[in-house]
Amino acid sequence: MSEKDEGIVLKSIDYKDQQKIITLFTLNRGLISLIVKGINRKRTHLLTLTSPLTQAEYHFLIRRSDLYTFQDGSPLNTHHQLRENLEHLQTAVSFAEALLSSQFPGKPAPALYQLLLIYLKHLPSFSDPTPLKASFLLKLMKHDGHLSITPHCSHCDALRTHFSVGESLCRTHAPAYAMRLSEEEWITLTALSEARSIPQIQGLKLEPELMQKIERFFKERI
Repeated sequence: MSEKDEGIVLKSIDYKDQQKIITLFTLNRGLISLIVKGINRKRTHLLTLTSPLTQAEYHFLIRRSDLYTFQDGSPLNTHHQLRENLEHLQTAVSFAEALLSSQFPGKPAPALYQLLLIYLKHLPSFSDPTPLKASFLLKLMKHDGHLSITPHCSHCDALRTHFSVGESLCRTHAPAYAMRLSEEEWITLTALSEARSIPQIQGLKLEPELMQKIERFFKERI
């Protein structure tokens, strides 16, 4: 059965001679893998369609295996500008890695797909892309139900002081391994997770220590 879907290449690996296996994050099917055959320098469109971060419409043949067969494709955006700046490229790759480690194959997540498109589009406008990366990780966790940022403890009415396993906790309910956050960090964390526009994120300053905590949050929950 032949199908088509819009997707972004998150991973591309060489497979046998003139073949690649690409992992796409698609609009309607979530993560899928395609085998693309006959790749060479003369078929430059295949090199483009199998390059990481390329957004395109892909036509593929569905078989019983989870590995689908590529048939054709039309590029929509190669995101070439992201390759002009190392920090921007590294941040885009971190988006891809976060999705690969958190999403299940074949599980649609159209809201996350649209979020990825928006963040990739605006990434070149950030002189420091750290806040955008932090926002992406927090919104991804929130989307998947792994994040609850509240003014009070998740288990009582006391004010939040610590964060652990995706929950806001007070001193009494915080386990020994929970991370304590300052009020300023709570404000920044909330703003990053709830930002509704790119300018809101651009106006935020993120200290390295808070970024490390957010990355630890993500690794604990995914």
